[in-house]
Formats: sequence, C-alpha cells, structure tokens
Amino acid sequence: MNAKENLWRAFGELVVVWVIGLVIAEGLAAWMVASWPVLGSVEAHVTGDATTYLIWQTSAIFALVGGAIIYSAFRFRAKSMDDTAAPYYQRRSWKPFAITWLVVSIAINLANTIYPGMVGLEDLWGAQLQTEHNKNALLVDVTAQQWKWSFSYPKLGISDVSKLVVPVNQPIEFVLRTKDVIHDFWVPAWGIKKDVIPNEVRHLFITPTVVGSTATNPMIRVQCTMICGNGHPMMRAPVKVITPAQFKQWASANSL
Repeated sequence: MNAKENLWRAFGELVVVWVIGLVIAEGLAAWMVASWPVLGSVEAHVTGDATTYLIWQTSAIFALVGGAIIYSAFRFRAKSMDDTAAPYYQRRSWKPFAITWLVVSIAINLANTIYPGMVGLEDLWGAQLQTEHNKNALLVDVTAQQWKWSFSYPKLGISDVSKLVVPVNQPIEFVLRTKDVIHDFWVPAWGIKKDVIPNEVRHLFITPTVVGSTATNPMIRVQCTMICGNGHPMMRAPVKVITPAQFKQWASANSL
C-alpha cells in the first residue's frame, strides 16, 4: 500500500472514530440539555435555544478534534524503544483535508453569525422593545450597593424592600442604579443580565413566564456577577414570581 493509499485509509478510519465519538458526545449533550435549568422568561427561551444549539455543535467538533488526537496517538506511534519510523508515512499537510477543514470552518462561523447571532439578537431586541413600549409594564427600581440589593415599585408606593416580588407573564422594566462600584443584575432563570454602572441609569426589560421562588428553585434569585469586593459572592437577593392576583394582594399589603 503506497503513501497516498495510507492517507485515504487513515482518513476513513478517522471518520469511523469520529462517528463513534459523535454518538457518545451527542448522547451526553442530549442528557445535559434534558437536565437544563428552568427557563423562566421570554428572554431565557431565546438565550436557552442559542446555548442548546451551540452545545450540539461544539459536541460534534469536540468529538472530531478529540477523536483525531486519540486516533493519531495510537495509529501513528512508533513502538517503545524502536528506532524504526512510525508505521505510516506522515505529512505536514494534506490538501483534501486542509481544504475540507477550511470550508467547514468558514461555513460554521458564517452559520453561527446568522444563527444564533443575528437571529437571536433580533429576537431579544424585539422582546425588549415590545416590553419597553408596553404601557402596562411593571416598573421596578433596582439599587445595588456593596453588598446588597434593594427594590422599589414607584407606581405602587413600595420602596426599599429586600425581596424582589413580581407577577408572572407581566412585562417588567427594571431601572438599574448603583450607589458605589459596578455590579451586575442577573436572575439565572431569566437568562439575561445587565451591568449596573456608577452615575448611569440603565434599563432591563424582562417578562417572567414561570411561577416560583428562590426557596423552591435557587436559579430564581438575584445574583451579582461582577466582582465588586469582598462580599461579592454573597451579594444576592431572594426572588418570588407569583400570579397577578397574589401580586395585587402583596402590593396592597406592602404599599405605604
């Protein structure tokens, strides 16, 4: 068998290794996606779909690269303490493989630019604009400081509470401010976050879609994700997402 035939044979064997690795990697990815944390807002479904897509794709790429490394380590190695050459002729490059790799890499990057890149951003911006122009959106002022959160509902006469309580399926406009350093407002279940910057008022629009609380699901909590000092790891606040009727009762009980 000549050198060219050896290359094609090795390529075929690598394809087989990749298919086996692909089955294993995609199986693990399917298990991980099935165990995905709660997607608790309209925005979370957009970011969750994008992340799931990238997990499927990177699992296939990982199986290819990892499989090639493992395959090469075993297939082309010389025996221990053997001065003879490796069993197969090796080359620095092989044009068919190099061209295929280049074309596939370009195609993957272009595809990702369109989806989830442009498509995902358009969906997020559309949801944000829809909430921003919704006259019935709930207004919540969020104040961050080392190392706690406080919440106010100016239209409801509620101020400076330590727990974030919101109604399900209600568009919400969060007005974000900080009294000191940069913080970051994030509720993991809502799938989106925003920096809170000194001397700047920022806005985040979210529509929760799942009833729950920090007590029942730790993903439903406010968490700072910007390292802001010694107390940063503990800079969190409880969240409670309830029905509109329950929220109305809560607002009546807590308003001034």
